[in-house]
Amino acid sequence: EGDGTGKGDGNGNATGGMPALGGIGTGAAGSTGSGNTMTVSRDEACVTDSATADAIPAVIQMVVDTSGSMNWAPGENSPPRRGQMSKWQITSAALKEAVADLPSTVALGLNFYPNTQGDDPCIRNRTEVPIALLGETRSRQRIEVSQAIDNADPRGGTPTHAAYRFGAQTVLESNLEGRKFVLLITDGVPTYTLTCGGDGENAVNSSPLIEEAGAVTEQGISTFVIGSPGSEAARSDLSRMASEGGTAAPGCSDDGPAFCHLDMTEAPDFGAALTAGLGQIAGQISACEYVIPKAPTGQTIDLDRVNVIYTKGDGSEQTIPRDPTLTECTTGWQYSADQTQLTLCGAQCEAVKADPKAKIELIFGCSTDRGEPPK
Repeated sequence: EGDGTGKGDGNGNATGGMPALGGIGTGAAGSTGSGNTMTVSRDEACVTDSATADAIPAVIQMVVDTSGSMNWAPGENSPPRRGQMSKWQITSAALKEAVADLPSTVALGLNFYPNTQGDDPCIRNRTEVPIALLGETRSRQRIEVSQAIDNADPRGGTPTHAAYRFGAQTVLESNLEGRKFVLLITDGVPTYTLTCGGDGENAVNSSPLIEEAGAVTEQGISTFVIGSPGSEAARSDLSRMASEGGTAAPGCSDDGPAFCHLDMTEAPDFGAALTAGLGQIAGQISACEYVIPKAPTGQTIDLDRVNVIYTKGDGSEQTIPRDPTLTECTTGWQYSADQTQLTLCGAQCEAVKADPKAKIELIFGCSTDRGEPPK
């Protein structure tokens, strides 16, 4: 990455470390490929500089079920036997691992439910960890999230609607920039209504909760839903909630068997499935939209001499060509209307979202690679 001091000499040679820009380079000298498709690497003679592109940040509120049934063993209505782990023990470990893998630019907050103490009825809504940027490894925010998870004490019923509304309001009120999400994790049907009607044991009507997810989507917040073992009776409702929340899985059905939320009820290994599911969500939260680094003072970026390199989690690289239509974002990548961001399209977007360790880098100086991306 550059240090912000570099300039190009107009012949494709870099003399410093930032995008050295504005009419630099003479084309894709040394590029490989044929026709209108080429592969640009950092070693091309025309390359003047490079910079890592930062994804548009995300703001996430996790709403996590800590009702008494989370103390049970997965798939059972009783505490774990010797050698088993409770659903909460498994969930807490997976949550901490998922948070550890999130990038520093993600802002995260956390609330548990029902959070009741003593004879408190139904729910005691409160923010366990206020929304803030995660920052680097061992940051204060990461430590506080991990400690809150460790200190959770599952008990009480399942007032899902009240907890979800509280979480959605919390992320909506955040002043941090970024795409906004609620991540709901539950192991059962709601046993209390929004206004705490119900006995805490038997299911209540979920229709108002599903409608709430649709209303939250209209406010610009997407909702991910994870159904842990114990939520079998709620699968169709949780699926509809994910559909209304704008995160339905491709080809899913609210009537199953491929539900639209992340359904863990039949996973042979709940821990492994939850870890994978949280990783999948982390990939989807990572937007396919990236900010183009600003040029040094007095310079401009030649947008016809920008190339995109995707470094995969395994370390291999590939050039992602710009969408050849220049209008429809169906493959490759495109600039935003104001040309301050670029968006990955189609299969390239899906590949990057599915790769939690993906890195997008911009190479400056060579004519932009256009054409069908490599398969």
